[in-house]
Amino acid sequence: MNLVRDLGVLSVLVLCVACTASAAGKSPGAVGAYVHFRSGTAGTPEQIRALVNEAADAGVQFLLPIAKSTGGAAFYDSKILPHAHADFDPLKVLVDAADERGLKVYPWLCANAEGGANPSPFLEAHPDWCMVNSEGKRVGALDPSSAEARDHIASIVREIAENYDVDGISLDYVRYASPGRFCYCDRCKAAFKEATGLDCTGADKAAPGTNLWRKWRLWRQRQLTAEMQEIRRALDEAKPGASLGSYVWGAQTYGSRYEVCQDWKTWIKDGLLDWINPSGYVYERRKFKSRAAANLKAVPPGFPAFITIGVTTSHGRLNTSAEVETQVRDSMKLGASGVVFFTLESTRPFLNELSPLLHEIGGKV
Repeated sequence: MNLVRDLGVLSVLVLCVACTASAAGKSPGAVGAYVHFRSGTAGTPEQIRALVNEAADAGVQFLLPIAKSTGGAAFYDSKILPHAHADFDPLKVLVDAADERGLKVYPWLCANAEGGANPSPFLEAHPDWCMVNSEGKRVGALDPSSAEARDHIASIVREIAENYDVDGISLDYVRYASPGRFCYCDRCKAAFKEATGLDCTGADKAAPGTNLWRKWRLWRQRQLTAEMQEIRRALDEAKPGASLGSYVWGAQTYGSRYEVCQDWKTWIKDGLLDWINPSGYVYERRKFKSRAAANLKAVPPGFPAFITIGVTTSHGRLNTSAEVETQVRDSMKLGASGVVFFTLESTRPFLNELSPLLHEIGGKV
């Protein structure tokens, strides 16, 4: 017997089993909803508790409350970020209320978003962490090529996981700013040149399919994957067994039209994610079904995938419970593991009518 050879084969088999287990994911349930903590609907402890109770009664099983906003503010007691609420801790109130009703909680982080067109005050204090457009202007987004920026996001994940009784973390905005082909800071230009031998100057105008376009896109995908690796590591260290999910734009991000560089198929393959909720933010039924089908087809069989139903978004809105129900039923017929509503506050007027369907879906998990 060749012991070295047999041990080598055994090691490969163990790795394969581990990879398969990672790719299988871990489902949070079947019906989820984002919570925005907006004034008037979930802006006080009493409103938050009432909203959680209504959600539980209606059959919602897990909540994704905002913890870091697109402006970089914390909706929890953070020592890292500026606070959105000075008088109470919204996340703590929600976690306690959800625990009483048996709902799981995955705080929602708008990871790389930091102000939009202009840097947030936090980013102004860290100008080297900003994405830079092709004209040399800094914008309100964290650049994942920065080790310090990646560590910053990982530290937020760690802070929440260590201090709150949550079931995991839900991510958003792990992507490059759009529109445009960011980032053109000196660090990115130098690192890309070292990695590929190419100058990224002009990459914003490179035709899809050209060598510069392909390599620039691939290099940026790898920066985001490096960020995801650090987020995963931070969560595993802070709360072993907690799960990590992410909202992504969907299958269309792999086409030539979009430049956000989310390589979420690799994130799934490498075991960085436990579940995923791609966008369903379209409002004509045929287009919704087409989008949902394409997104679900891109996910490995058996991996938990939830269609995000945009009840009210910047893209449009669903105006009746019947419209919401249609998108839920279409998602499930297409093979989704469940649905995630954006947001719970927007879905609230329809919860009573949706309740029988949501309980039916949740009972099948």
